[in-house]
This record gives sequence, C-alpha cells and structure tokens, in this order.
Amino acid sequence: MVMPDYQMRVINLLLSILSRYRTELGLHWYIGSELMVIAPRPGMTNMEVAPDLFIAAGDDSERDSWNVDVEGEGPRFVLEVVTRESWQRDTVEKVSLYDRLGVEEYAIFAPQRLGRSPQLSGYRRGAGDRWERWPLEGGALKSRVLGGLTIEVEDGKLLRLRDASGRLLLSHPEAVRLASQRADAEAERADAEAERAEAASRRAEAEAERAAAAERRAEEEAWARRQAEERLGIVEAELARLQARGSGQ
Repeated sequence: MVMPDYQMRVINLLLSILSRYRTELGLHWYIGSELMVIAPRPGMTNMEVAPDLFIAAGDDSERDSWNVDVEGEGPRFVLEVVTRESWQRDTVEKVSLYDRLGVEEYAIFAPQRLGRSPQLSGYRRGAGDRWERWPLEGGALKSRVLGGLTIEVEDGKLLRLRDASGRLLLSHPEAVRLASQRADAEAERADAEAERAEAASRRAEAEAERAAAAERRAEEEAWARRQAEERLGIVEAELARLQARGSGQ
C-alpha cells in the first residue's frame, strides 16, 4: 500500500513508542501495522481490513495476517491516519466495519483535516456494548484498552502517548538519545567534580607549603635569636670580666 510521508511518520513513531512500552512493562500485546485482519463470517465472504496500526492480545511472533478464528479474538485497539483519499473510508465506512469486527477502541487521526472536523476523534464501546463517539479530554483520547494511555496531537503532525501518570512515552531513538545526553551530563558533572577536587587538592598543597615555609621561617628566626642571645651573652661576660679586672688594678 502506498503511504504518504506524513502518515508513515505518525505510524513509525507510534510503533516505536508502543513496542518500547510493551517491553518496558512486559505486556502481552501484538502490535500490527498494515497487516491484514481476517474475520470469517459463516455463509459470507471474510471480513478483511488492514489498519494503519492495531493492538491485540497476543505474543509478538511474526504473522502473515491476524486471523480472528486462529487468534481467538480481533484487535482491541485500532488507529487510522486519514489522508484526503481515505477520508470517506476511514471516517464513515470503517466506523461501521470496526464495530462489526468487535474493536473496543477506534482512534482516527486526520493531520490534514477537512473543514472544521477535529484532527483527533474516535469511537469506543460504551455501556451495553454500544459503539459510540469517543469523547476528547483536553483535546486528547484516554484509552482504557491501552491501560490508561493518553493519545494527544503534537504540533498538528504527530501523535504522542502519555502514561496514566502523565509521563511522555519515548520512542527507541529518543530513549537512546536521552540516555546518551544524561550520560554526557553525568560525565561533565564528574569532570567538573574532579576539577574541583583537584583544585582543592592544589589549594591544600599550597596551604601546606605556606605552613611549612612559615614553620621554617619561625625555626630560622628562633635559631637566629638564640645565636644572637649567645653572642650577646659572650660579649656581656667578656665586658664583665674586663670590668672586674680593671677594678682589681
């Protein structure tokens, strides 16, 4: 299937984010994109559709298709990124199709929206298993199927996900880049700390040298005083001897 760049960027980013999140939490999710979903219907032709992205309960093994009879159930979450050519199909025809397929949540993202329609909208199962509009909360869709993840539009071009705590989920490249930046920052902090420690060591050495020099000067001055006192004593003794000698004459 031919896919425009903007559509591919949305899907690739979400695939990376969701696969990393699945691994991080050890979730039993199968994440598919443009994979044929087949739902046999007795006495009728199979129901077939290839969502831009879907999540179902299953292991992460490779598949040629998602066969509902084989897997035991259909996708729980589906996302379609709407193009101008797929507008009618994604916003009208597939709404009914995914209802019949038993999808629990269907998110629709229209980066190049038509008229006054919202960029992000959707349908989900409500009370009594009714297929109904999925209401936006602050411009975002909060998913029950995805464990409370919130789907929001970024810069009008991409979709991002936040967990129930509000933490922005990262793609693999973003996580690697962030880890690298943190490592660089930690290395810079370590280098700065080492420089501070070295500077403190140099200051301590300089202080020790000054103290040693002051001690040497004090010792030299003390020695000089003792020498001067000894010489003065000798002179005074000699003067006293001479005086005593002169008095005797």
